[in-house]
Amino acid sequence: MGWNPFKKKSWTDVGNVIEDTATDAANTVADTATDAANTVADTVTDVANETADFVTGLVNDTTKAVEHTANTCAAQANEYAKQGFDVASNEWKQGTQAACNAVSHGVEAIEWAATEAYEWLDANACYLGLNLALTTGCVMYFTPKPDPADPGTVTSTAISTTYLGYIATQGANAAMATAVGGLITESIFLIPGVKGNCNKKMLNNVIVNTIATCNPAVLSVSLATPAGVGIFVGSVISPIVAQLVCEKIAPKGFTNAVS
Repeated sequence: MGWNPFKKKSWTDVGNVIEDTATDAANTVADTATDAANTVADTVTDVANETADFVTGLVNDTTKAVEHTANTCAAQANEYAKQGFDVASNEWKQGTQAACNAVSHGVEAIEWAATEAYEWLDANACYLGLNLALTTGCVMYFTPKPDPADPGTVTSTAISTTYLGYIATQGANAAMATAVGGLITESIFLIPGVKGNCNKKMLNNVIVNTIATCNPAVLSVSLATPAGVGIFVGSVISPIVAQLVCEKIAPKGFTNAVS
């Protein structure tokens, strides 16, 4: 073959075309990634603003806060029913009323440290992820089983025994609430979705206050037996914890330590 004076130039042109095409493709990918990132950022901002507005509405309107709690109780009751709880029982209905009573004086918005993880985009997605975790966790930790060494048997028995001990000695209600609330908090905090999304001390304060302000008749029915403990935690504590985690709201004054 003879010498081709255009050969070098031809390969240079091809190289330039390849380089230009690669640059265009890279720019397109970069632009697409930027657009996608901006869209996600805008969505997160919009959802955050919507959630903030919704929470502000609950804080400013006690009627809405109570209605929202009732809706949360109903949504969780459906999940607990799947776990075998009798959510149509009088005991469960009394627990639901106690949860609503807890917010009857209003709710407050909570802010924790920015380092706390928040795994869900918005409250609705949070509830979808947390409801199953809470119901499963409550069955695991607060429902007695045939095995005396089962965590649910141990915890529910300890809570019931502690409650009955204070009732027998007519101990102070605040002391009883603190003792029982501490036992409940330890197990609730082990449930996936709660730890990392909720300050433990604040969680404990809210649970203790919920017990301290609960109708004594509800406590006497629920906490007097290990089986009743599961009903109490499921119908009263669980909906309040869900709101604390997903929307960062708590019954007004419940984040303060019981004195």
